[in-house]
Amino acid sequence: MAESQVLLLDESHVNEKVTEAQARFYYSEEQRRALEALVTRGEAAYREALRKEQLRDFLSSRELQALRGGWRGYDDPREGGKVARGPGGETLSLAYWPECSDTEVPPLDLGWTDKTFYRGISRVALFTHPRKEEGAPHLKEVVREMIQQAQKIIAVVMDVFTDRDIFRDIVDAAYKRWIPVYIILDEEGVKLFLEMCRCLDLSDLQIRNIRIRSVTGVGFYMPAGKIRGTLASRFLMVDGEKVATGSYSFTWSSSHIDRNILLVLTGQHVEMFDVEFRELYAISEEVNFYKELGIANPFLLGIGKPGLHSSTVARKFINPKYGLVAGATRGDMMLWASRHRQDNQGNMEKEETSESKKRLNQFLNDLITLEQEFPEIDPPLENLNKLNRSPQKLFSRLHVDLKNKSKSRESIRDVKKDDTQANSKQGKRFASGLFSRKAKRSPGSSIEANSFASE
Repeated sequence: MAESQVLLLDESHVNEKVTEAQARFYYSEEQRRALEALVTRGEAAYREALRKEQLRDFLSSRELQALRGGWRGYDDPREGGKVARGPGGETLSLAYWPECSDTEVPPLDLGWTDKTFYRGISRVALFTHPRKEEGAPHLKEVVREMIQQAQKIIAVVMDVFTDRDIFRDIVDAAYKRWIPVYIILDEEGVKLFLEMCRCLDLSDLQIRNIRIRSVTGVGFYMPAGKIRGTLASRFLMVDGEKVATGSYSFTWSSSHIDRNILLVLTGQHVEMFDVEFRELYAISEEVNFYKELGIANPFLLGIGKPGLHSSTVARKFINPKYGLVAGATRGDMMLWASRHRQDNQGNMEKEETSESKKRLNQFLNDLITLEQEFPEIDPPLENLNKLNRSPQKLFSRLHVDLKNKSKSRESIRDVKKDDTQANSKQGKRFASGLFSRKAKRSPGSSIEANSFASE
């Protein structure tokens, strides 16, 4: 329960009157009754409710039209997909049958960023349209550079998305760089987004890494129905490290005609946008992108009508070993396996085994039938009495082994001594020859020196 509801359970609690002059004034029961009169009985009933409750007019003429247009009764056919009905077709209250409204939370199946603790250095940059400085980039350039530099994920929350240049950058990132793209749009802006996509001539490979979903506003619930809200959030998150948010929408008019601001945040400022996006994605509704664009879904090839593929892919689908990849049903695969097994059993007697199979069978037989000879292992000292061996014989045997080891060590030492002596003799001979050559050359050199001196 909410904290306000818990307070009401206290007998000593008295509700405090919050007036319009106070900053925390938000909800008014009188305004709710006037609003219900507007959507159910018209504007005249709304004016009468204001006079009766002694309220000031709190709605503009534009809001009057928008609220009446967004009104939906709980039994409205446009809400038929979300109404729980019993066996006889009667409407069930979701307050008493909440399991009828349970739905699975949509997963971020393409992956999500692992940035949770540290998101880089926190910075804030403000861009405006029109530009305040001569060299400052315009808003569309900032957004396109963020998308083109993305490496991990791209997440978009937008009320209206009809800019073809920005969406083309998103398609290139998803198709060429294989970056997961998640787009959440306002429910009323989905049809405008699909109109733009139909003009781009997209293929299934280009949109395979893109997920489109829609969401509405919070809404205002009343006993007879509710007023649907709209999604007014606008932000672009890239790699979980950078966010661009503000009044700028992804439309041509917003980037050329309207006055807008765009705030670029990095570092820990991105964390709240990450949480907000995942919450919006959890309550959003799926937009069947393949169905809306008339493109065959490659993930449903075995269920519906087969899609169109190239000749190379088609030849692979004909091969039975690609049946699982193509999405063939289990019955078809079992039928093919049984036929293949029968054919193999009938042809096994006629065909001779290949050389590779013979070698494999021979190797397996050797592994099973080959007898391994292990060396004899002397029993430990604990089993001497059992084997009727005396300790004296054992120690004598050890003494003989030690003698053999010592002899082998002495022989190695003798060999090393012989090598060192031979090397020393060769060194002496080389040194004596070297010195003898020097001694022979010395008289000649002295004679030549004397001759030069006499001249």
